[in-house]
Amino acid sequence: MAKHGNTHKLKRLNASARMSLAKKSNVWLLTPQAGPHKASDSIPLGSLLRDQLGLATRAKEAAALCKNGKVKVDGRVIKDYRFPVGFMDVIEIPDVNLTYYMDLDSKGRLVPKRDNRNFKLLKILRKNIVRNGKVQLTMSDGRTLLGDIKYKVGDTLKMSVPDFKVLGHVPLKEGSKCIIMNGKNAGTRCTLQSITPGTVEARAKAVVKTESGEELKTVLHYLYALE
Repeated sequence: MAKHGNTHKLKRLNASARMSLAKKSNVWLLTPQAGPHKASDSIPLGSLLRDQLGLATRAKEAAALCKNGKVKVDGRVIKDYRFPVGFMDVIEIPDVNLTYYMDLDSKGRLVPKRDNRNFKLLKILRKNIVRNGKVQLTMSDGRTLLGDIKYKVGDTLKMSVPDFKVLGHVPLKEGSKCIIMNGKNAGTRCTLQSITPGTVEARAKAVVKTESGEELKTVLHYLYALE
């Protein structure tokens, strides 16, 4: 039988490890829509409102909240309840004066944390020279902006929400406080100790020290500088 497009649901047992959801409480789960974060690194906005924040009891209620313009992500009203929410996104529900940002727990799962912050931390994934010699930066939420040549790939920019002006710069260097985003140590907060440059055959590596004092080796690209 012919396939007529992607389904809007997936089974919870097949959900991404990023989702901090009970996998056996129900069978189905919303599928994240295409957006600023990959499906494997995000959670649908409707699932966040229903399963983690408890602001809805059913998907229809979460969808209604979004369609009525009650929810903002990074200062922008989002009406698609399948919109993918990812690391460091700022979620606002103005009618009840609630603001959260998305963090990782110790197992690398996305969790909302209550915080009235008006900024977000964005990692620089790519840097290109565009027309007139300007530097274009591609950020971890898919956003692009014209930046300074001094910023390097892997560094983090502190940006205001919702106007997205650069408030600060966190370089990825020895001594930086980081979080490991991928791999078996995802969610671990640590301090960058040393960097081994990459080669044609191998990616750059890093030695980090966790908050408990343990030393770990990881891929440099997995690190997200926080301060």
